[in-house]
Amino acid sequence: MKTLSSSLCVAMLVAVETLFSGCSHTEEAKVSSPVKVVVQPVSFSRQGNSRLFSGTVESSKNSVVSFSVPGTITEIFVEEGDRVAKGQPLARVKSGNFVNTSNIADAELAEARDAYARLKKLHDADALPEIKWVEVQNKLKQAENAAEISRRAVADATIHSPVNGVVSRKIANVGQTVIPAEPVIELVTLGDLMIAVSVPEGEIGDVAEGQSAKVGFHTLGIDSLHGYVNRKSVVADPLTRAYTVKISIPTADGRILPGMVGEVVFTDTVSHNRQADGVLLPSQSVLLGSDNRTFVWIVDGGKATRRFV
Repeated sequence: MKTLSSSLCVAMLVAVETLFSGCSHTEEAKVSSPVKVVVQPVSFSRQGNSRLFSGTVESSKNSVVSFSVPGTITEIFVEEGDRVAKGQPLARVKSGNFVNTSNIADAELAEARDAYARLKKLHDADALPEIKWVEVQNKLKQAENAAEISRRAVADATIHSPVNGVVSRKIANVGQTVIPAEPVIELVTLGDLMIAVSVPEGEIGDVAEGQSAKVGFHTLGIDSLHGYVNRKSVVADPLTRAYTVKISIPTADGRILPGMVGEVVFTDTVSHNRQADGVLLPSQSVLLGSDNRTFVWIVDGGKATRRFV
């Protein structure tokens, strides 16, 4: 028993020594290298009766044209960026079958008209049963409708521009088989342009339709264009909680095109005049969290701290 106890004690001592020995050789914790950030000081600004927003130019009238008959596209007459006039041909599908059907329908219409003219003489002379007269009238009407449908199909094999505008996108290509209402070409008009901006829910009450605004495009050297609020959404974007406001602007001799970015300043003429101290921040510094709340990172004691705004 004494030998067994001594062996047990030695084993326990060895285990304890091994445990402490293992603890003494722990690996050093890996420390991630610091992330470089740019810290920018901000300043308070007295905001009066104007506010600055960035927006994107869009056309007030976008048209996506398509065929009303199925077929294989044989010709596309325009390219992206081309200016088109209302009624100008844009594309065509193979129309041989439509033409043949139309020729058959025209021949049947001519036959029905001839039969109507012959039997009308008999009807006027009271030599034709009334049922036959009704029958020939119905056949003539059916032939007229069939011929009209066939002619319309031939005409619909070519699509024409519904507006004066510019080809913004070719969606289909020659050789592609399309079905009715499938988009083929997209058109935009340049005569009626608008710039769309997102207004926070806390400020949308200060914007009203018809309100004046000044729009600038610094890349074009345009500092101030007069515009007015044309549309104001009444439902907020579910992600940003902001409302879309669209301001009608002049075209500036065709230099302003859809997709360009401009700056909008609303003139606060529809609500109470107010002045408040605020902080102006770069737009890219304001982030959106998983809970749909906006926040910025601030420096607090040498560490980055999240601050909701």
